[in-house]
Amino acid sequence: MIKYETNIKLKKYWEKSIINEEEESFEEYNVIRVYPNINYQTFKGFGGALTIASAINYNKLSKDKKEEFLKAYYSVDGLNYNWGRISIGSNDFCLNSYENDNYKYEKSYIIPFIKDILNIKPLTFLASPWSPPSYMKDNHNLCNGGKLLKEYYEDYANYLINYLNFFKKEKINIKYLTMQNEPLAKQSWESCVFNIEEQKDFIYHYLLPKLEDTFLFLWDHNKDNLFNVVSNLYQENSKIKGIAYHWYTGIHQTNLKLTYLKFPNLLLLHSEGCCGYSKYNEIEWINDAEQLLVDLINDLNNGMSIYLDWNILLDFQGGPNHQKNYCKSPIILTKNEKDFIKTPIYYYFGHISKFILNEAKINPVSLSDNFLVATASTLNDITTIVILNPTNEKRDYTLIVNQKQIKDIIYPHCIITYQYNVNIL
Repeated sequence: MIKYETNIKLKKYWEKSIINEEEESFEEYNVIRVYPNINYQTFKGFGGALTIASAINYNKLSKDKKEEFLKAYYSVDGLNYNWGRISIGSNDFCLNSYENDNYKYEKSYIIPFIKDILNIKPLTFLASPWSPPSYMKDNHNLCNGGKLLKEYYEDYANYLINYLNFFKKEKINIKYLTMQNEPLAKQSWESCVFNIEEQKDFIYHYLLPKLEDTFLFLWDHNKDNLFNVVSNLYQENSKIKGIAYHWYTGIHQTNLKLTYLKFPNLLLLHSEGCCGYSKYNEIEWINDAEQLLVDLINDLNNGMSIYLDWNILLDFQGGPNHQKNYCKSPIILTKNEKDFIKTPIYYYFGHISKFILNEAKINPVSLSDNFLVATASTLNDITTIVILNPTNEKRDYTLIVNQKQIKDIIYPHCIITYQYNVNIL
């Protein structure tokens, strides 16, 4: 069995070792048991948001550092990302709010950024608007919520289609779309409020009839009431492929599980999540990395198929952001902006994105130690098990897969990924 271990305090990052398996001894205590022959959802990949802020920060790097950065995210030796999220028009992670009429910012920042990434590997793209143009809204403002005026529903649907077509002309195919980022949130930055009935009206009567080779993810907001929202919002349609949600109101594993069980043909996509900014310190950032990973593992265990992080590159202050709504990203620029730092979030995410690959089946995991968090998957007879210890004490356990076992220890605030070939007996 191959073992990859990250212990930030000991400067271990995906450190590889080999552990020999033994025959199962039918332990009853401190057992982690994996069931590789029982399959849940299919994992479809991992990615992050390609914001204006990320593109601006990327452009500050030298040619060599840009190449190193792209490999850190998109190569198999890095995080192996295969998804990207794009904002339709401005959001808070821009230098300023702007009306998206001539695609000036896309041409200057986003298109070149994406094309550099596509030189490394192909991506699947999700696009989301933060606000309709201000003249279409009742508050005549991109920010502070407001509503899309009914008289502009047709025009706004055309606006979204034109955006997709602009990218298509640039040979960038946006496969998936959400109709509104956080449709129930009135924010001081770009935002627009749609209740459930307004979403249904716009989606089914105006937007879906215009979509050709792009498919829709519903919702794109928090998961605290996900099951009821989806039950009211979803109507069967071949152009609707899934449900997008955010992490900002907690784990809510029951809501996710109920949604997965009732709508097994819809993909569950985590479309955004991040932690608020704090001055960079590797040890202090472990807590945020653990919070994100606990949520991510719980989502995998309750039906999620795709995970998208928020900004992929922020500066040392957590921006730029025109509303000073600064936050963390897995990689940040150094203070002098000539290099970048791979934070604990980067290495923690890697224990999932590097090893749980596209088309892997998620498997059930049984833990007798409730202080640990774990998930598992199988692809091409390789079972991957990820275990996180967010406590201040080391934990010992017996890991059992297919009547084979190992005895191991996971140290405080440490994460381990194991890979086991289930056909080797």
